[in-house]
Amino acid sequence: MDTIDPSQFGAIPSSSTLHALISMIHTWAQATDGTSSAVRVVCLDYRKAFDLVDHGILAAKILGLRIPRGIAHWVCDFLMDRCQRVKLSSDCFSEWGTVPSGVPQGTKLGPWLFILMINDLRPPGSDVWKYVDDTTLAEVVPRGGQSGMQDAVNAVEQWSIVNKLQLNADRCKELVMDFKKVKHHFDAVTVNSQELERVDSVKLLGVTVTNKLQLNCHILDVIQKVNKRIYFLILLKRANVPAPDIICFYLICIRPVLEYFALLYHHALPDYLTKDIEHIQKRALSIISPGLSYDDSLSMFTMASLQDRRIAQCKIFFDSIVSNSDQLHHFLSPKNYCHYNLRRQRHFANPVMRTKRFCSTFLPSICRR
Repeated sequence: MDTIDPSQFGAIPSSSTLHALISMIHTWAQATDGTSSAVRVVCLDYRKAFDLVDHGILAAKILGLRIPRGIAHWVCDFLMDRCQRVKLSSDCFSEWGTVPSGVPQGTKLGPWLFILMINDLRPPGSDVWKYVDDTTLAEVVPRGGQSGMQDAVNAVEQWSIVNKLQLNADRCKELVMDFKKVKHHFDAVTVNSQELERVDSVKLLGVTVTNKLQLNCHILDVIQKVNKRIYFLILLKRANVPAPDIICFYLICIRPVLEYFALLYHHALPDYLTKDIEHIQKRALSIISPGLSYDDSLSMFTMASLQDRRIAQCKIFFDSIVSNSDQLHHFLSPKNYCHYNLRRQRHFANPVMRTKRFCSTFLPSICRR
């Protein structure tokens, strides 16, 4: 099969939302690292993206790929000439109606078909990150330079018209990252002749990112969400549910929320937020096993502290980036070749960093270790 657009992170083997967000944050932090540049980010939203995929256009794109003809014709046959009707009772049916668009949702095939549909969406003059139907455009504007974001958005609009997809201007947002005292002045970006709202924070793939490239708002939201779930531990304890079963509930329903995208913000986490996150697990274990210290509870249930888990997960994830030539591999610093027998060998050259903002992002932080 033809190569999938490298800016596509969704439904791709060895790729995830974490890969997409690390790529975004790294690119934007590096672009503003001690420079006078600003970054314009436009988050695009498609109205009923999966439902409006035109079968004729998608079939033409599939047949244009270098894949076995039998598979291409099988997929096109699955999509084309479909009909549907509504059944109200055993003897009450509507008339048959054709189904000219839409891909099956809840299947492995559905996301892949949509990926093939938008594979040729490559607006000029801007970086693009795609996660299935989530599309993010970004442009680095140097001091005194002119922005071409409107041209990129116009190209996406034109592509959408040709491919019979509809941008939802009400849900498209613009985020400007500018760290200089004298800010850049940008005209508003328009989609379908409607000016996009310029916001101070935006939710990207479930993570709230601010125009200061901070994730504190996301962490506070996670803490607030988890605190509401802690009450269920109290109810389970009052119901005399065995401690191992309550621990199972905590590990399935509470800890994953605490660790959602933890690798993304681990190295930038302030001490007070580190303590706040760890305090939630301490509180949970004190409910499950009252009278025991935090360390004793961790030992009893063979658990690790959240900070230790984040450190271990960061190492595992970084090793996977190093060993696999995935979408983050090109961000790594050059290998560090040292002929001296040092007590602590650094495997990668220390990247050039001018601001703490870029220094605390995932890849520069872990490359220094």
